[in-house]
Amino acid sequence: MRLATGPRAVAALAVTALAVLGIGAPGAAALPQSVKSLDVRWANAQPATSPFGYGTLTIGGTYTCTAPAGTTVPVHFTGFQIIPLALPSGSGTLPCGPTVVDAPWELTSFPNPEVHHGYTSLLVTFDGVDLPAEEFTA
Repeated sequence: MRLATGPRAVAALAVTALAVLGIGAPGAAALPQSVKSLDVRWANAQPATSPFGYGTLTIGGTYTCTAPAGTTVPVHFTGFQIIPLALPSGSGTLPCGPTVVDAPWELTSFPNPEVHHGYTSLLVTFDGVDLPAEEFTA
């Protein structure tokens, strides 16, 4: 059996060894990582206009999602308003792409007869991750 010891064989062996160790070969470009972040900056209540009507809570801000174009990221929120008690909630998806950086977004709750102006605490889930609670006057 003949063992190859030329420059190509040594280079191939080195690349194979680096791959086994999980180290990229010299000069190999690293795959870009997708970045996902969400910032809630405001909340706005649209109370019901009559005793039998329904209001909504809309929240918004900026987000970044550099996952491949055509993909989306899920967002869900629940608001907590007191006096009177209201628990408006909403969900949706935001588009991703290489150029989606600090993009504006907004999401409106499902209709709720208890929505009113005033102190609102928000619990937001972005891409399956619960974000810290935030408070707004809506």
